[in-house]
Amino acid sequence: MNAFIKNSMIKVLTVALLIVAQFFIITAHAQPTPRNLAGDANSAPDLVFPSEPTPISEANYPKMMLLKPEGAGPFPALLMGHQCGGLVFSKANPQSANWSMLEGAKRFHQAGYVVFLIDFMGPRGAQQVCQGPQNGVTLGRTVKDFYQAAEHLRKLTFVAPDKVALVGYSQGALIALFNNSQSFREEFKYKRGFDAYVSFYPPCRIMSLGPHRLQMDVVQKDIEKPHLFLLGGADLETPASDCEALAAPLKTSGKPLQIHTYPNETHCWDCKSLNGFTKPGRLGTVTYTYSETATVDAYARTRQFLEESFKSQ
Repeated sequence: MNAFIKNSMIKVLTVALLIVAQFFIITAHAQPTPRNLAGDANSAPDLVFPSEPTPISEANYPKMMLLKPEGAGPFPALLMGHQCGGLVFSKANPQSANWSMLEGAKRFHQAGYVVFLIDFMGPRGAQQVCQGPQNGVTLGRTVKDFYQAAEHLRKLTFVAPDKVALVGYSQGALIALFNNSQSFREEFKYKRGFDAYVSFYPPCRIMSLGPHRLQMDVVQKDIEKPHLFLLGGADLETPASDCEALAAPLKTSGKPLQIHTYPNETHCWDCKSLNGFTKPGRLGTVTYTYSETATVDAYARTRQFLEESFKSQ
């Protein structure tokens, strides 16, 4: 990674440790309830989603796109939700981009999925939302984006309407925790969400800094659909222990959850383009370390989980 690209990434993502600050100011009265997030759902115009697939030979830059396997289908489909840094880290340097998300989209496409790689920031002129909302890109707005994306995918003739999943990464993983909730779905007035969910290194518990530290638990107790948590045991940004403490009791109670922790992996272990990135974190200095082994395994686990989840419904 050259110095220019690395410095651009640092400028974009330095304060990403406070995931909650991406979307709302933490106060005693600002809890992520269905009502207050739904009230923020129209803070930016709706996105225009692609209906025509991008030929795989032209999928050479991370941007909003639809990838489709060869043939008429119908195929299982998934929405990929990116991190708070978006798909392009620097407008001044196009090569400073989230290449890992594009590579992930191609992995799923090769495995036989219709892949919708969403960009909920770029079309709205938001550079990043790690330090707070930009151009109306709030948490409520993005939750709605994802519900709308599920509806869009089911309208495509080459998509199997009962096999539509959401795979989120950090930021997108947080949104998946809200989308996979009966109370959120009903408050946002959607009859159906996704058929299965996967969260890569999600922020399950959010804490503010400052003299009045507040804590919010993000994992919803009314999870409706199968949900896979993929966590890093060495993650100092979104600790695996938070998710394990909140999700394990729900799994024991019968909720359709699976939890897998990679003991030695950091946050963003699949982010090859951010390998070596450092910043201050709640539990100490955060360093992203790319792991090819964990990345390959995580995608294999995701595909197996989705296949099993689709069969059980």
